[in-house]
This record gives sequence, structure tokens and C-alpha cells, in this order.
Amino acid sequence: FQLEEIPVQEIEHIAVSSTKIRAALHVGDIKKANELAGKLYALEGHVIHGEKRGRLIGFPTANLNVSDTHKLIPANGVYAVKAYFNDTVYKAMLNIGVRPTVSTTNHRSIEVNIFDFDQDIYDETLRIEFVDRLREEKKFNGIDELIAQLTIDKQEALSRF
Repeated sequence: FQLEEIPVQEIEHIAVSSTKIRAALHVGDIKKANELAGKLYALEGHVIHGEKRGRLIGFPTANLNVSDTHKLIPANGVYAVKAYFNDTVYKAMLNIGVRPTVSTTNHRSIEVNIFDFDQDIYDETLRIEFVDRLREEKKFNGIDELIAQLTIDKQEALSRF
């Protein structure tokens, strides 16, 4: 084996380290994590069946099961993401969390709403690249309030591309 030491890499006078990237992901600071890593943070998952509630309110989601149990999942919240399916990239928004407005359990899920997309992709694999965090996950006072916020989230996500 040959070992070659490289000098500390810095971005805007901040030494880059995997610890700093993980810390940024833990708090949902996707922009910082992406900047430190020099690329968009990504994860992959199989699309599984959910409760199909998003479809009923006009925001169908693909529920992801990330099979890599060691993969760091960013903090709960809503994100602007790129979704890759069959070599095509789609703009999308993604929620990580417990869906407090529509669920009474604390089961953490990953759901992606792919814009301008209408295909059956159950049991398929999606690759997700995180562009930016839009907001924290929160509980709304009903479905109408949730729909209004999702409409705002979609416009905000589109502005981040």
C-alpha cells in the first residue's frame, strides 16, 4: 500500500470533513452539506405502497424505502430535490418525517412528489438528489391548510432549480 497525505481542503476558510457534512445533514442544512461535499447529497430507495393520501389531495407521492440501513437520512422537513427514474431527471419536492397532519403514529417516512409525472413506479428504484431545504415539517389545522402549504412548497421548490 502507498499512502499519500493531502493538505486540508477548505471552502470559505472552513476545513472540509465528513463530520461537518454529517452534522449539516443532521440539522437539514443541505446547502452546506452539498457545498462541503462538492456535490448534491443523494440517496436511493425502492418505491413502496403507502396510504395513497397524497393522490387524494392532488399531490401524489412515491414512498421510498431506503435499503441501506447505514445511509444518513437528513433531518425531518420538506426539500427541493431531483428525482432520477429511467435515466430521466425530474424536479420534485420531498418530505421526510412523521406526517403529523395526517398520521397519528411516529413512523418516519420519505415521500417524494415528482412534478409533471404520472407513471406507476411501485417496486422501482428512485435516486434522489437534495437541492435545498424548504422548511421544517409541521402539523397543520386540517387538510385544506396542508394543501395550501403544499402549493406554496411546490412553487418554492421550482424556484430553487
